[in-house]
Formats: sequence, C-alpha cells, structure tokens
Amino acid sequence: MRIGVIGGGGAGLTTAWLLEEHHDVMLFERDERLGGHAHTVDVEVDGQRLQVDAGFEFFGGSTYPTFTRLLDAIGVPRRSYPATFTLTGGGGSIVLPPVRGGMPAWRSLGPASVAHLLRLRRFAAGIPAFMLAHDTSITMREHLDRLRLPPSFRDEFLVPFLLGFWCVELDEFLETSAYNTLFYLAAMTGWRAPMQFEIDGGMRTYVDALTRDLRRTDVRVACGIRRISRPPGGFAIDDARGRTHEFDQIVLAAPADFAAELLTGVPGLEERTTQLRRFEFFDAVIAIHGDRRLMPPRERDWSVVNSRWDGAHSQLSIWKPTRGLPLFRSWVTYEERMPEPLHELVRYRHGRGTPAHFEAQRRLAAMQGEHGVWLAGMYADDADSHESAVHSAVTVAERLAPESRRLGMLR
Repeated sequence: MRIGVIGGGGAGLTTAWLLEEHHDVMLFERDERLGGHAHTVDVEVDGQRLQVDAGFEFFGGSTYPTFTRLLDAIGVPRRSYPATFTLTGGGGSIVLPPVRGGMPAWRSLGPASVAHLLRLRRFAAGIPAFMLAHDTSITMREHLDRLRLPPSFRDEFLVPFLLGFWCVELDEFLETSAYNTLFYLAAMTGWRAPMQFEIDGGMRTYVDALTRDLRRTDVRVACGIRRISRPPGGFAIDDARGRTHEFDQIVLAAPADFAAELLTGVPGLEERTTQLRRFEFFDAVIAIHGDRRLMPPRERDWSVVNSRWDGAHSQLSIWKPTRGLPLFRSWVTYEERMPEPLHELVRYRHGRGTPAHFEAQRRLAAMQGEHGVWLAGMYADDADSHESAVHSAVTVAERLAPESRRLGMLR
C-alpha cells in the first residue's frame, strides 16, 4: 500500500521505520528538523561545544521498554546514572538521597526533613499498585485527598515536588489524571535516586540513527500539509510546496489539535475530529543557560534534578554533574527575568493529561483504521511520554504490517 505519515517526531519516524519493509511510505515534517520533542541543541561553554537536550531527556528502562528496545534495534547505546533530586523552597533545600558520596546532607536530616522523606517513601511504595489499576479518571486532587496526608507534607513538600515535573498552575496540576502524573515516578523509592538513562550526543543521536535506517521511506522535511481530501479509493494530501500526493492509508503522527485541523471537513471523519479536539495543551518554556540563580543556593546541594518552589509555582533545573560546568536546562515559564547567560530558549506544547484526555484516547482507539485513517503520538497511547509515542507506532504496525521483522524487535 501507499501510506502517508504526517509528522516526523518519535511516533512518525518509528511508524515509517516499522512499515517501510511492507509498504511504500512517504513522511512529511513541517519543521526543518526531525525528532519533535527529541530535540538536541549545540551550545558552547568555556570553549567546549556541548550537546544539550532541550526537550525529551530522561527515560528509565522499566517505564520505557519499547523505546529502549528501539534503541537496541538501531544500535544506539545508553548509559545509566542516578537522578538525584533537590527541592528548594522557603524552608531551605532538601536533597535526595540525603547522603552524597558517603557524606550526610545534614540540612536534609533534620526532624522535619526526615519526616518528609519517610512519608515520601510510603507514598512511593503505593505508586505501583495505583498504576496497575490503570484508573485514569482519578485526578491528582482526588488521589491526594484519599491518602489523607498531613497538610505540612502534602503542601510544603509533596505537591511542590510533583508540580515541578509539570510546571503548570497549581489548580491545573491538581485536575490532571493522577495516573499521568505518577507514570514518571514508577521507579522512585523515596530514598535512593532512581536510575535513568542518557545517550551520548543527546537524543539527536537516536533521531539520526533512526532516520539513517529509513531505507525506503521518502522523507520530506520542511514540508507542511495544507489539505487532506478523500477522493474515491484513498486520500490526497496537498503539501505546502503545491504538490498533491495520493495514498491508500494515512497515519497522522502530529499533535491532536493539528490532526483535527487537517481532518476537518473530510467526509466520514467527523466523530474522530470531535474527539481530537478534546485534548488540551499547555506551553512549556525551556532555557539552556549558565545562571546559578536558578539552582539551589549552596552548590553542595546541587542535584541532577533541582526544583525551585516559590509558593505558587514549582520549576525544574537540570544539571549534569559529569560535565563539571555551570550549564543548566531550566523551565522558565513563570520567571520574570530570563537567565543570563542564555544559550537557547525553546517552547514546547504538552498535553494536560486530564481524565478527559484519556476518555478521548479510548474513544479514538476504537476508531483506529476506520476509513484508512490511523493516529499515532504521545496523546494516542497511555501516559503522555515518548514511550507512548513509540508504542503508538507499534500499535499501528500491528495492524498494517503484522509480519514486519522490525515489529518483532520491539515487542
């Protein structure tokens, strides 16, 4: 079959990679680069040229099984490191784990801090069972209320801790699905730093390796889509260059709202468009910079993940100790003053992950493949993550190319 894939992020690239052995695939990406949220930028610090992931960066083996199998299949190695954590707020800094290099972090071992850490451990112990139930209808507010946590722990530690990973308004965060939020914390114990993986050269290494392995796909970069229509026998896609391409099936691996825009007015797809419009998004502003102001006041308290809580917003700063340089990636959505020196400023759109998000996801899953239209992307499969983007491509391939050798490598 002739298959058109719209979107060159992780979902679109993986879909093309899985399908090209059995079909004629053309992939369209409106940006000048491939990868979507897998976005590595080059910066120069103290005469050193470094690669920094501005978007998707963290992944653990237990929560990203399909993605890690994809890396193995395309020959991209990874290395693990402990994702240490520091929360800085009005009461000072609490570091996890509270012992670094054999030396105790005394400020994190005071009575109040130890009480928080013990409760965090109990909270973390309940996450696996909660995730196994897969109830996406429970909001974070409802989940926290059911746990009947002490107000001081909930409001001064746990909520700022969790909120930092999303960087949205507090009320918005509390109305998200608890399942979506806790997906990222499945490996947390409350004491030991969870092990995460990174890729030499950043996510660009993965995107480039996957792109090189597209041996038959016709990849069109900087080529947006103007219109999709349904002539008899298939689909016609009008691209931004004024060309029309005909396909038997199409895979929309683009954000839900853009997919809805493209499908609007196409006969027979009205219900799918309605469900796609139910997904909500928020903007995240990310700075790559060298400003110590956005880190814990004492350098000895710096961790890989550092959350700064001002009583209203919690925002992260990521630091790689192995570099030995003051180079940070910070969420600056609510900062009044941008960090200096500023190497790069990028914006991303993320799904809000509300219960309505998952209800729309379930309804769309039941429509997959109807009238020759398929959906792939972070919003289309489970929690909002790169693992979901890659797994959504697997779901499409299981129907369109069930005998794919590559599909077998990802199962």
